[in-house]
Amino acid sequence: MLKSGQKKFLNKNGCLAIISFCFLFLIIIFYFYYRSRKLTLNFFDVGQGDSALITTPGGLVILIDGGPDNTILRRLGDSLPFYRRRIDLIIFSHYHDDHITGLVEVLKRYQIKQIIYASGVFESPVLETLLRVAQEQKIKLSSIVSTSQLNLGTDCLLNFLNPRFLGVKEDQNNSLVVKLACVGKNFLFTGDNSAAVEKALISFHWDLKALVFKAAHHASNSANSEEFLRAVNPQLIIISVGVDNRFGHPSPIILARLTELGIKFKRTDQSGSLKIITP
Repeated sequence: MLKSGQKKFLNKNGCLAIISFCFLFLIIIFYFYYRSRKLTLNFFDVGQGDSALITTPGGLVILIDGGPDNTILRRLGDSLPFYRRRIDLIIFSHYHDDHITGLVEVLKRYQIKQIIYASGVFESPVLETLLRVAQEQKIKLSSIVSTSQLNLGTDCLLNFLNPRFLGVKEDQNNSLVVKLACVGKNFLFTGDNSAAVEKALISFHWDLKALVFKAAHHASNSANSEEFLRAVNPQLIIISVGVDNRFGHPSPIILARLTELGIKFKRTDQSGSLKIITP
């Protein structure tokens, strides 16, 4: 049997252990809370596909595209606090598998408030599954017909443009254009849009200037025209691309163009997932 002094000693140490654990837990919570007060962008390495995660200073979580498979689940697990099971907004640029396949499982494992996409007539088995799961989960679906703007609070706006609105001949790569304007900095996402869409955007006089631009169509030579790059005038371009992919992305022509224009670029096939944190 334990003596009275031994019992008091064990009780005291047990209480200290509980207090220490609670204190450590509060530190962890404070760390993740403080980190969410900054604008954070994660450009995920999802192989030959696209996916980016935005966390606003107000704590909103936005996912743009979901990659070609369930790799996105690991990337989200690495980037979000363990207790964060809600994504406020999912945007998918277009219906190609390398942009939306991973979103199906994301919808099943996270609480999603809203999905935004470009309106159009598209057919894809993966898209049908994605929209069916969204309806089953009673997620709000919003399609962009022309242009739209979403106020995220804390000096953050999302601007959208559907290329159909510009009268561009529709093809399978037409993608929703998304521009994030937050804390005085701009970030541009154009999905797989072609040079024809880029030309139309310039003629439309949409404000294209951005600090960071995610290269169109994995830095394919079908897009990323010199005229468009000069209009965007980014300090950094992110190229989301898979190692030794069969498409030959990124195009050597585009890489040479970026070098000639003095634009810095980073590739997910070489650097892995990339993170940008702004004050």
